[in-house]
Amino acid sequence: MAFVLLAEPAALVAGVLRRFLEGAGHEVTWVTSSDEALRVVRERPPAVVLAAGLGSLEGEAMCRSLRAQGLQVPMLLVYPPDEERADERAAQAGADGSLVGPLKRATVLTCVSLLLQLEEARRASGVASAPVPPPPSLAPVEPEARRVTRPEPSASTGGTSADFEFLKRLMLMEVKRSRRYRYPIALLMVEVDRFTERSAALSPTARRGALAETLGLLVEGVRDIDVAVPFADSRFVVFLPHTPRSGARVVAERLREKLKAVQSLPAGTASVGVAVSEPPAGNKSAPPGATGQQVSFGGLLKDAGDALRRAQAAGGDWVEVASDAASRTQDG
Repeated sequence: MAFVLLAEPAALVAGVLRRFLEGAGHEVTWVTSSDEALRVVRERPPAVVLAAGLGSLEGEAMCRSLRAQGLQVPMLLVYPPDEERADERAAQAGADGSLVGPLKRATVLTCVSLLLQLEEARRASGVASAPVPPPPSLAPVEPEARRVTRPEPSASTGGTSADFEFLKRLMLMEVKRSRRYRYPIALLMVEVDRFTERSAALSPTARRGALAETLGLLVEGVRDIDVAVPFADSRFVVFLPHTPRSGARVVAERLREKLKAVQSLPAGTASVGVAVSEPPAGNKSAPPGATGQQVSFGGLLKDAGDALRRAQAAGGDWVEVASDAASRTQDG
């Protein structure tokens, strides 16, 4: 798995985090001070640094020091449950994300896994992983969004996710990196057509099994660096970093065809809404008000959701790309 540096002065907290990480196969080195952490990073750069954001270790200051020295190792800052500005503080310090207690095993492992995936995507595309200065305020995410991090295909879907807050912050930061380093990102909203009607005769267990099978096919149909997650009911979100409009449409069409193979719901179809952000190429800043400059994770969710509704209104078994809607309507 990965080499994780754990910088935490409290032995009790460090012991819990270390059990979580080592139980998942990660190699963990534990230090209790920022000086020790900086020394380890210089000698053997870890895949991820997990550090206490506040307290005697002063993880925020340590993160700023790492960035000032040009050390761009991915970093997660851990905050106590009463810290209401965790995401803002972490972003200002230059961290890649934040974790807010109480810490649960699934949340911690998911955070580390997603950060590793996104870092791999950036390296594969040759994009630097330097932190991005935060905008004046974080973009809102639709309140009804319910997502969990990429589970095993056998996991059930739906319901509120314990990982939602971290996933939201992580995706917000990825959107900011897209704006800063000018690489495209895409978000797909996928829904099984008429799922409620088609699953009416199924038992609750069989219904969950059908959704898990659907998620499994989605996971199989994308790259390791992509993230496919349940959203709500029979709806799923697929996040595609470093993916332009043309590539997003190809993936969406492939997933639409792939979901016809769901054995729990024979002769089934799915509809896909696609939203893409393609910041202007080159080093020039985008003009004020340009779409690429204003993109947000919440905006991508809304655009993908609107495109999905249009795909369903067209009869289902259809892929609709957000920017294609006007021309499609005119052609119709």
